[in-house]
Amino acid sequence: MVGCTLFAYAQQIPLYSQYFHNPFIYNPAWAGLDKFASANLTYRRQWEGLEGAPQTILATLDLPFYEYRAGFGINAYQDKIGIFQQNKIQFSYAYHLFELYENSSVFSFGLTGGIVTNRIDFNNAFILNPNDPHILNNTGNYQGMEFTFGLNYIFQDKFQIGFTMPQFLTTGIRTIDNGTNNIDLQPHFLLAAKCTLKTYDEVHRIEPMLMLRKVGNVPLQFDVGAQYTWNNTLWFNAAFRTSYSAVAALGVNVRNFRFGFARDFAISELQGAVGSSNEIMLGYKFNHLKTRVYGAPKGRANTNIRRKVEHPSKPGPVYRPNNIHLKKTPKKKPNVNLRSRRRTN
Repeated sequence: MVGCTLFAYAQQIPLYSQYFHNPFIYNPAWAGLDKFASANLTYRRQWEGLEGAPQTILATLDLPFYEYRAGFGINAYQDKIGIFQQNKIQFSYAYHLFELYENSSVFSFGLTGGIVTNRIDFNNAFILNPNDPHILNNTGNYQGMEFTFGLNYIFQDKFQIGFTMPQFLTTGIRTIDNGTNNIDLQPHFLLAAKCTLKTYDEVHRIEPMLMLRKVGNVPLQFDVGAQYTWNNTLWFNAAFRTSYSAVAALGVNVRNFRFGFARDFAISELQGAVGSSNEIMLGYKFNHLKTRVYGAPKGRANTNIRRKVEHPSKPGPVYRPNNIHLKKTPKKKPNVNLRSRRRTN
């Protein structure tokens, strides 16, 4: 019987199907990388019809501070699976390296840290031996700290690649009464890449996407898919997640609001055993921030709209702040003495 001992391995962070619309979900380096501050709310219900199936609620907020080439973010989520419930509140900081000229490349790195709490609801659990000391003296409440590190590189708005290490540094989750640490948080490794193909007028855009996930002894999992966007308003995408599901999603952008819906269809051994998974996303982009943008007037939004001028030391047009007015040197007209010319002639 000892030789037949079995182990089960699984990921400890939730899965999302619309993470490319809000990369800050996984990667802290995306904090403040967009032109506007944004708030997003995501609800995911996995395996419909299965009792105790995972349910996840996630809320994020990230703010850009272009004047300091930085970004700040907050994310909070609740993940509930059967009698287990996990809550997190985390704060992120990112620093961005980029040049102030059109289609510049951006390299970013970020760090996230926060509190994790786990709760086990013993009231809804069937306990064979309630006198077990590990259960009798266990309140079911656990808490800990965790940190996430992320990198991201964008090449001229054409290609981007990001690397994230969730839970790379953690204290584990311990009981509040300082009992035995029986829940270890394992480091995860995520690699995401996306390529942007668009027409000259930017009405049509196609974006192939790839996500790789690896943790401990769990087999490597990857998502591969593509998204089509029309006029930056409507978008559709389809993806394949190895040994797990096929994903179809659609969404719409209406002014500052963004709405998306994704549905995962179970495949392989899961087909017929579990139901589909649904995910709803609602986002909002703010127009104005109180921060200043490279000398722009107070109250000016981070629209990144700047005057373009030719600069001899840069390969392309350079962005200049709106409040800087370039003085044009008037052309000097040649002094011509018509009388002297007539006399000479």
